[in-house]
Amino acid sequence: MLKYMKVAWKHIKEYKKRSIAIVLSIMLSVFLVVTIGSLSESARVLQVDDIIQNTGRNHVFYNGLGKAQIDKISKEKNVKEVANSFNYGTWKSNNGVNVDILAGEKKLLYMLDTEIIEGKYPTESNEIAIEGWVLDRLRLPHELNKNIKLSSKENGEKEFKLVGIIKNRLHSQSHDFRNAFIAFDKGKLAQDKESIETLVEFKEGVTYKNEAKKLGKAIGIKDESQIQLNKMLLDAMGEFEAVDWNLVRISLLLMLVGGIVIYSLYSISVLKRVQEYGMMRAICSTKKQIVYIILSEIFILYIVGASLGSLTGMLFTYVLKGSKMAIFITEAQYKLDTVVISKFSIGLAMLSALGSILLAGLRGGILANKVSPIEAMNKATQDKNVEIKEKESFIERFMNVQNKVSYKNLKRNKKVLMFTIIAMAVGSTFFMARSFKEELHGRSREKLESIGDKSPWSEILLNLDMNEPMKNGYTKEQLDEIKKIPQVENVFYIQALYSKLKLDKEQLNETNGENYIKFMNEKGFYPEANLGDFYIEGDTKDSVMIRNVVTGLRDKDLEYLGKIFSILQNEKIDINRMKNEPVAVVYIPKTKENGAPYDEKAKGRYEPVLDIKNGDKIKVTIPKEGYAKGIDNMELLSEHKKYSSQYVDKEFTVIGIVDELPTQYRDQNVVAMPTIPYVLISENMFKELSGIDNSYRAVRINLEENISKENYKLVKEKSQELSEIFERTLFVDIYEFNKEQEKSSITDNLFQNAIAVILILISGLSIYNNINYNLISRTREHGIMKAIGLTKKQFRKMIEFEGIMYGSISAIFSCIVALIAEMGIFVYQVYLFIRYICFRYMYFQYRHIQKVFL
Repeated sequence: MLKYMKVAWKHIKEYKKRSIAIVLSIMLSVFLVVTIGSLSESARVLQVDDIIQNTGRNHVFYNGLGKAQIDKISKEKNVKEVANSFNYGTWKSNNGVNVDILAGEKKLLYMLDTEIIEGKYPTESNEIAIEGWVLDRLRLPHELNKNIKLSSKENGEKEFKLVGIIKNRLHSQSHDFRNAFIAFDKGKLAQDKESIETLVEFKEGVTYKNEAKKLGKAIGIKDESQIQLNKMLLDAMGEFEAVDWNLVRISLLLMLVGGIVIYSLYSISVLKRVQEYGMMRAICSTKKQIVYIILSEIFILYIVGASLGSLTGMLFTYVLKGSKMAIFITEAQYKLDTVVISKFSIGLAMLSALGSILLAGLRGGILANKVSPIEAMNKATQDKNVEIKEKESFIERFMNVQNKVSYKNLKRNKKVLMFTIIAMAVGSTFFMARSFKEELHGRSREKLESIGDKSPWSEILLNLDMNEPMKNGYTKEQLDEIKKIPQVENVFYIQALYSKLKLDKEQLNETNGENYIKFMNEKGFYPEANLGDFYIEGDTKDSVMIRNVVTGLRDKDLEYLGKIFSILQNEKIDINRMKNEPVAVVYIPKTKENGAPYDEKAKGRYEPVLDIKNGDKIKVTIPKEGYAKGIDNMELLSEHKKYSSQYVDKEFTVIGIVDELPTQYRDQNVVAMPTIPYVLISENMFKELSGIDNSYRAVRINLEENISKENYKLVKEKSQELSEIFERTLFVDIYEFNKEQEKSSITDNLFQNAIAVILILISGLSIYNNINYNLISRTREHGIMKAIGLTKKQFRKMIEFEGIMYGSISAIFSCIVALIAEMGIFVYQVYLFIRYICFRYMYFQYRHIQKVFL
């Protein structure tokens, strides 16, 4: 075998440029697949870490357990870690901030992906540990061994000693979920036998879903609702989607481009040496020996190219470590603290490169052994394929002689042309489609910002809790104080009212509407949050009442609404009429036939759940007297019969229906999710309906891009002071997060542009190599043409024209494919994405967060 390797090595050295081109093609193809595959796998690992921060590292959550059951769990052989806890109560602090207290074992922090950074975890009944940011919200110093008085409805007033400060959980901080941790009091278990919540992490190598159910059965759980799988984590880990099909699809695309070029290059290389193979056969070399030489050459080129590609791919992946980028495969932004080299992508890349070059070698071997030595040495391998057609096509009438020859050569090599088009289309389409997606997003935001309202992109959010009396809210005077702070661009605020719509059953949109109210009552309106029924029977047998939200808008915000309505739906609404008359703009959720607002797998099209049109009358009913008295909101809405005498009705005429509810016009509480109808009215009509004036429940604050640290801290401090006026107020600050997002997009753009450039470069090489192929395969024809008077200048122009034809046809095809891809992106982004993914994300996010924190 060594002698074949020596001959192959001589061929490689003889054709250095072509050999380098083949190695480079293999290297680039392997490099792309390895880099993208490794970044994708790294992103999946980081995604798992991100999910762990959000929902915990436990694979399953058991609730309502007793002491005997938790003892059994810890003895199971497939259980890696267990953390038991129970809800001690809600701490109502003096500054209006509520904190949920968890009595849990130390391993609870491990399950929640955090740790003690100062002090220790509580072990005595009078000890407590709190996250640093929660201490800041409570206005308490970060001082260990300080005594803190806790007051809760469940356990009264008790004094605790701060013995530990816990590392901040960014997810909890950004969502304003506040927790404190005390020791797991086993004495408490005797009083309340079935109050324990247990988080379980299984050992690697088991099927988590099956193991969770098996363990539940082993400890005597009969009600499956007590077994809550951490589906978001399991999905991210590949429990439900074991194969990363996105990576496979993109890798196959890259392999196709690289494979075509590798195949083309090596085919040309072998074809160039057919004369040499003919001479070797003339001096008694066997067909088998020719094949061995070709295989030896393939082996050398492949080993060098694949090794360089794998090494450069791994090196480039490590170079990106620590950077922030949005991996385009996962479409999520992560900081690459952890880099994982994907063995799967390395194997996939090496197999594709090997397959391409082996296929080319097989073709070359067949050609070398099929052609007779005399034909090979005379370079007459394609003489028999030459056909002369006297009839000219329409295009040929406008060409000179050398251009006609180039055009006919193009028609003769349809397969080569097809390969070139495919190779060029992949890189160009990737670049154009990605640019279109960014342009679509940028123009959309630019268009919406042009109306003067940037509140959807606010940095600070305040939202009163759904249980805060409806009459309460911030005054204009309080909010104007924030607006006066330098570098505050805008303060946007709305009034909100939880109400009900009185509807005739005929106003339910057939199957969609009927299934919608059933679904919302059973699952969609979060029965575990005790919000009450979503719908009840109306005053007559032909009517129903469903929950909704009424939003009161200031005059300026009504103008913004009119502009948004005009931009998004190309329709106009009478703003002046809204200010002084009982008219409204309505948002109606859309579902498929099963009635679920977020189910992308359901059959059918998305349709409005209510059959309401412009000009129709709708009747809003609210417990006006109960709201004025400050009675609990959820009680007023849940116990309709009990408080029916306190309800008043008001009729509105619909003058506009929005397809999508703008973020700035909604209340952020779970009772007001955009899966329910919204009625948008003016402040004047809001006051007339509810009797509530100068009281705003949802506030958004926009900061200038170049705001100083001093002014930012001042705005944050003032906002926090406002959040403390009312208990349980949501206070979210994403200013720092937005800054990190901006940084991440820079690295991401560089990386994706580099991929596009490499793809286009590989595609360009394909055109160059195919023209070379045509030159080599038609050596005798060109010789005859020169013999009958073709000059060097004419020959050069002929080759240039052929290159232009390849490039032009490839470019036109690429543009057509890219246009189709862009249309698909547009339809998905505009008509599909918002419809269900937004609802689905918010719905599952709430459900999983609730399991961990409530």
